[in-house]
Amino acid sequence: MTIRRTTAVPVLAATALALTALTGCGSGGSGGSAPAAAVGTASASASASVSAAATASATAAAVGAPAGADGAFDPAVAIAHRSREPYAANVVLVSETGEGDQQVRITVTGRMNYYTPARGARTEGKTVMGGALVLNWMETLTADGVGYHRDKAKGETKWTKDLQSGEGADANGEQVAGYAKALLETGPAARKGMETESGLPVFHLAGRLTMDQVREADPSNAARMAAQGVDGVDCELWIDRLGRGVRGVQSMVVNGKTVVTKDQYSNFGPADTFAAPLPGEIAQ
Repeated sequence: MTIRRTTAVPVLAATALALTALTGCGSGGSGGSAPAAAVGTASASASASVSAAATASATAAAVGAPAGADGAFDPAVAIAHRSREPYAANVVLVSETGEGDQQVRITVTGRMNYYTPARGARTEGKTVMGGALVLNWMETLTADGVGYHRDKAKGETKWTKDLQSGEGADANGEQVAGYAKALLETGPAARKGMETESGLPVFHLAGRLTMDQVREADPSNAARMAAQGVDGVDCELWIDRLGRGVRGVQSMVVNGKTVVTKDQYSNFGPADTFAAPLPGEIAQ
């Protein structure tokens, strides 16, 4: 298999942008702007962004949308009365662009906190080109808003502290609400109906969002997307009755290349405590 690294750079950049810009459609997270940071943090990376379902036992009766005996609920009510209680969830995010030898696949797995005062997460991201060539493999830890990373591709065992505080995963639970509102505002066709994800009743929303709608839903990332030639987003979102994203699928064209990102959330529970590395575990 022949792989031209000169063509890998723009493809990778496009994929990284997709991770940082569009995870709000499913998870609501964002990472750094460079490809390596996007892979390591995902919303990790990306990101996101990213917004998963919490257990019903942790939910106050006044929060979220009332559900019928079959679990059905109104997604607009779920978003309007969404829960903002801190929680943690496992995340699996996969972003792909290109085909054959030029395919770039970014996979991010880990656990992240949502709605917590300080960022907290531990994720691992890997970028593979052509199904075999590892371009990047980074582990990222964010504890009390401070980010650390180590390069697994290089066999690093010690953590490097990020130059900027909180450079690691940033799980913004409010992004999912912005995208859900935008989809609902496109009209009745966006309401695809009730489904089940990971044993949870969820409402499936789907539609095409223009850049004006994306700016309304996600202003922090819209300008970056537009600068890369994005003119709209095909977005699918599965939310629970608390207004939190359980699954997301996003597709957009970045610099002429189609980028598809899928994210899934599971093992929901109270916010976790992510401990910072000990002094001896940090590279000097």
